[in-house]
Amino acid sequence: MAKRSQLFMLPLSETKPPNRLTVLLCTLLALYGPFGWILWLPGPWDAKRLLWLKSWPALPGFLVQSLDVFEGRPVWFSYACMGFVTALALIGFFRMGRQSRTWLAGAVFLAAVLSGYSSWLALQSF
Repeated sequence: MAKRSQLFMLPLSETKPPNRLTVLLCTLLALYGPFGWILWLPGPWDAKRLLWLKSWPALPGFLVQSLDVFEGRPVWFSYACMGFVTALALIGFFRMGRQSRTWLAGAVFLAAVLSGYSSWLALQSF
């Protein structure tokens, strides 16, 4: 029986997953990059802008602010929900991006779309 070549013995999907640091940096850039308008928007650096800067870690989850369930609730509750959604998105996109480079590109694209829409909503309420 003849030996098979190594090329035919490896499955096609056996590629090295992207580096964790690369995936994390790409995901963070896609999630937090669209909120750069807070820094570059012309206008005074008053207490309102500083509040937006302080809430930057939770801003990718700003979509939950548009829900009606937060009417009459404390502000800390809405920020906690925004942070929870942001953490879920970060973990989900990170895990998705660790599969392969193709999945990383998809995860970065989806993270940018989600964060871009959240950023647009946040800009409308600024």
